[in-house]
Amino acid sequence: MNESFSITPRIIAHFGEFLIKNENIALVELVKNSYDAYASYCNISFDEENGKIVRITIDDDGQGMSVNTIKNSWLVIGTSNKRDILDNAPRGARLPLGEKGVGRLGVHKLGRYIKLVTRAKDCKEVELTINWDELAKSPTLDSFTVPVQENEEPTLFCGNQTGTRIVIENLKSKWEKRQMREVYRNLMSLGNPFAETSDDFEVSVTSNNPKIFLGMPSIADVISNGGMYYGKCTMEGNAIAEFLYEYKPWSTLTKVRQGRRVTLNELDMSERKLVGRKLVEEDGKEREVDYAIDLSSKTDGGLGIGKVQFDVIIFETDALIFNYVNAEKKSIKDYLKENGGIRVYRDNVRVYDYGERDNDWLGIDIRRVHRVGGNVSNNIVLGAVKINRAESFGLVEKTNREGFIENEAYLGFVDAINYALSLIVRMRNEDKERLSMLYKQNKTIEPVLSSIDDAIAYVEDKVKNVEDKNNIIKCLNRINVQYKEVKETLIKSANAGLNLSVVIHELEKQISALTSFARRGEHDKIQTVAYNLEKIVRGYTAMIRKSSIGIGNLMDVCKIAIDNYEFRFSDHSIKVLFNSDSSDLTAKFARSESISVLTNLLDNSIYWVSKTRDKADRYISVYITSQIEGYVAILVSDNGPGFNIGTDVAVQPFISGKPNNIGMGLGLHIVNEMMHAMNGNLIFYDKNDIELPKEVETVGADKAIIALCFPK
Repeated sequence: MNESFSITPRIIAHFGEFLIKNENIALVELVKNSYDAYASYCNISFDEENGKIVRITIDDDGQGMSVNTIKNSWLVIGTSNKRDILDNAPRGARLPLGEKGVGRLGVHKLGRYIKLVTRAKDCKEVELTINWDELAKSPTLDSFTVPVQENEEPTLFCGNQTGTRIVIENLKSKWEKRQMREVYRNLMSLGNPFAETSDDFEVSVTSNNPKIFLGMPSIADVISNGGMYYGKCTMEGNAIAEFLYEYKPWSTLTKVRQGRRVTLNELDMSERKLVGRKLVEEDGKEREVDYAIDLSSKTDGGLGIGKVQFDVIIFETDALIFNYVNAEKKSIKDYLKENGGIRVYRDNVRVYDYGERDNDWLGIDIRRVHRVGGNVSNNIVLGAVKINRAESFGLVEKTNREGFIENEAYLGFVDAINYALSLIVRMRNEDKERLSMLYKQNKTIEPVLSSIDDAIAYVEDKVKNVEDKNNIIKCLNRINVQYKEVKETLIKSANAGLNLSVVIHELEKQISALTSFARRGEHDKIQTVAYNLEKIVRGYTAMIRKSSIGIGNLMDVCKIAIDNYEFRFSDHSIKVLFNSDSSDLTAKFARSESISVLTNLLDNSIYWVSKTRDKADRYISVYITSQIEGYVAILVSDNGPGFNIGTDVAVQPFISGKPNNIGMGLGLHIVNEMMHAMNGNLIFYDKNDIELPKEVETVGADKAIIALCFPK
């Protein structure tokens, strides 16, 4: 015996309740239907009676519907007519945003009674009403009928007018002012604020009570008055096709001489390639590696996303600088609190709920928590990602209208946006640091020591009793000394920690090799690996062993540091050029600290030459020279891309030039602090400012020149 499925009318109610997340999404879906009907506008009106919202009306001037369309499409859940339009639309045509045929169920989310009036070209006006309460009482779907009538004389759309009006009453929610302002915010953000056009489609939200939406700020006002760092990036295929970063300081910041502008031509070729980060399993352990992102069509081997345009504005809300903003500060901060984030627009119409407060889809806030300094947060950015409907079939919207299915294309899409954002944030960090230094130039870099000095001066001036004065000053001087000692200890520990991660990685590789050789009984190789392990541990011990400043030969320091990375140089096919003006150049330095800071610089060089040069063309130079007056210096350089951040801010904490903000931004800061602790100096050089050995210049290892300068 064969039986068939039957469906109760409640299934339609379930679709409306559970596929549509909330009232905001329900209204957005109805607005999208207006867009899909080629309307030039859509207005949502909230009618208030006796202090209560009793009616929501949605009006548009789109194509409208005939009685046949009502019967065969609108009243048929899940119709595929929009899917057919997508598949057959001519190039350049406005493409429908919906394709699953469930968006109209948003009306059920909003109210129990609806009236729809619509008219298509050369057709009669059609009118229908639905009482959802009656639907719930019907035993079968067939027993629930919807009255549909054609009006011989139009009641709403007269002459040649076409369009649709939906009136929703007996509302399910008690609409409070806060919720309505939230709806206003969402609907007014439906169009891409960075787009030059929005397909001639405008959305408006009104009420017969004008006080409800009074004082709602516009995005144009916020951008013009509060924005400072602007980024624009177009990505196609596996690379950045267009790029523009602009630093636009406010006119009230009179200490700033000019802004800054960075274009695609100023990006290194390696930086233009789209790079993501993913976890891979290696020797039974997971680690993050770079991978190439390709946005092109699936037929061309890509993710099927097409061209992606990314616009972002980063606001400056640091208290010291924000005081200079030429606008009402609270309104800007309030707007960013409600609207901050990066949204996605398909054909200039928003895809929800990317950019909402509870959807950190790019992990912006998470990265800020995990890495102190150097990152932005959602509440200081306004951004938009634009994709084309006709090219982005790899991105599939979820049935519940809450974004895209998290498939391979989506993950690559997220990584591409994060990569572009990391470049813009890196440039913003440079300008922010310069701006902060400019306006904090009268404040000492050492706030603790400054406060102690102020306290000593105050005691000397105000305390009259000589014995009390001397005792207090002695105490303050002890605090001064102890602070410096603690700081030096922490700096050294931080540097040891940075180097330890590299050492652990090398140990893991050697132990893995040792295990493999032991299983195969290759005793000669086991002995070699055991020697390597001892060498790595001995090298790290040399970095952390306590040492004091004394006169010594820098050749020994360089040999140990280079020896420590012997295996890394081999793994990455890097050739090291080691030169010295003389074999007996001596200077004043602390041995362990000097090995540690040189190791830190070598680690940076290994990263950049491995990332940007082919295996056959990777060089790092270590050169000991006395040509810098008053110093003996170790010059470290390579044939990588050179510095992509200004050398004036490179030694500041949390400033990193690595893509995807993967670096801590502490390496050069720690090196600089440790050099000062040894009475030395850290100096950046251009290749024209210092003499390098001929072989170094020949292979082009004259980029990113850093001098560790030790006093003679």
